Amino acid sequence: MRNSTTLINVIIFLVLTLGCEKNDNNIDTKIKDGFSLIINDSITYNSNSIDFYDFSTHLIYLKAGNKFTYSNRGTFSILVDNEDIYTGQMFPMYSSYFPTGSFIQCAPNFYNDYIIPIGFNQIIDTAGNTIDDPRNDSRIIEALKKYNQYKQGLSSDIISVQKLSDNKIKITFELTNLDSEDLQFLDPDKMGLGLFHYFTNGLIIKDTQNNFYTHKLTTEKPEPWDSWTTDWLTVINGNETKTISLIYNNFDILPSGEYTASFSYPGLSHQIEKEELQQNNGRIWLGQLNNTKIIDIE
Repeated sequence: MRNSTTLINVIIFLVLTLGCEKNDNNIDTKIKDGFSLIINDSITYNSNSIDFYDFSTHLIYLKAGNKFTYSNRGTFSILVDNEDIYTGQMFPMYSSYFPTGSFIQCAPNFYNDYIIPIGFNQIIDTAGNTIDDPRNDSRIIEALKKYNQYKQGLSSDIISVQKLSDNKIKITFELTNLDSEDLQFLDPDKMGLGLFHYFTNGLIIKDTQNNFYTHKLTTEKPEPWDSWTTDWLTVINGNETKTISLIYNNFDILPSGEYTASFSYPGLSHQIEKEELQQNNGRIWLGQLNNTKIIDIE
């Protein structure tokens, strides 16, 4: 019983510690125009506290002197010019509950406290129709542009998936910088496939019967686990597109047929401190890009 009691006390301590951050944000709640995020009707992030919003990953970057005040439970609202655009739920990362719609996962999340990540899980109505992602509302974009806070970030697209031999698969995709500023991204050629796949599950292929096929690659863990180096990064200039190919030499054997290929292109996250974000040759892009493509294997 002593071990159980000790474990419960540790969990309670962690919840209280992570869920009760002091609100140190340098904000002016009188600002009503532009983009605003309000948490539990009490904490406001607006144009005075937001540095920029990266729409490719829906990460809100806060200005120096501000931080994301964790709140384990509750709701949040997105406003433009003091008008409600959408609402969402907040829940702790360790929770087994996974909401539909918009959400902020916290206490803690995968990023440092200068970033607020807004996620979205697809909603399907009773007729089987999907609901548009409210995070992409054009009014939000226009409000962010008004204060020069709108960033498009990176986009990625699977171009092809080829079967080179029975268990050798090649995936080719394009990575595009949608902004004019230079960015830096994780480069698998510099990292090596093992280390690169520590940050992503890599290529996953699903057939029409929901059977999954994947690689047998052994991942390589950074030492220490939360370390990183600029040697992993490559600059992608503003409005530039780069073509990247990966070859898996030990992939599950794919019979001929139609499949859905999925690949999540990774970026760094919690490893990057606020002062490390902007490098001499470009800002480090954070987050993850999820792509799917219908493919035919002969």
